[in-house]
Amino acid sequence: MELNILIAGVGGQGNLFASSILAEYVLKKGYKVFAVETIGAAQRGGSVVSHLRISDAEIYSPLILAGKVDILMGFETIEMLRNFELLAGDGIYLLNDYKEPTVLCNMEMDAYPSDEEIRAALKKSGKKGYIIKATECARKIGGSLLTNVVMVGALCQVSSPFDSQEVKQVLAGKSPARAKEQNLQAFDAGGSLIQEAMRKA
Repeated sequence: MELNILIAGVGGQGNLFASSILAEYVLKKGYKVFAVETIGAAQRGGSVVSHLRISDAEIYSPLILAGKVDILMGFETIEMLRNFELLAGDGIYLLNDYKEPTVLCNMEMDAYPSDEEIRAALKKSGKKGYIIKATECARKIGGSLLTNVVMVGALCQVSSPFDSQEVKQVLAGKSPARAKEQNLQAFDAGGSLIQEAMRKA
């Protein structure tokens, strides 16, 4: 078994916490894991990309090659689109419908694609995927910082190696006491969001 997951977002969205939950779970299941982040000005909301490689055999490279990503998780829309070419032909994308304008957008030197352009590009690609409003959901529960947990909850519904209840136990163990209840709520909400998206697909 081999599974390559790439998480694309911006600094402050919790890529590292999300990948650490998934990595700890698969390690407990006996798989080999390689996790690494590529970070660009993360403290200023720059790009953060997490590569998570899972296998029952030895893994020799930490980075996922172009066309080899099985699951592309976009915590932020434009960051997912920047990495879309890495997604395998039979891969799946999971996109949080959330936009964080880049520095160039704020300086009016660049324009963020419209929703219509984004959806048209995704449709044209022919790739399978789902779009959910994870940040909007997270804010209703307790704040946008819960976006990453909502996305992890959604992932567990579309990827067979992840058992939702067992991943939830790992999440509970890694959550600070003050955040534990909201994290568990966010995880369950992510599962509900993706189930609804799958019914509509």
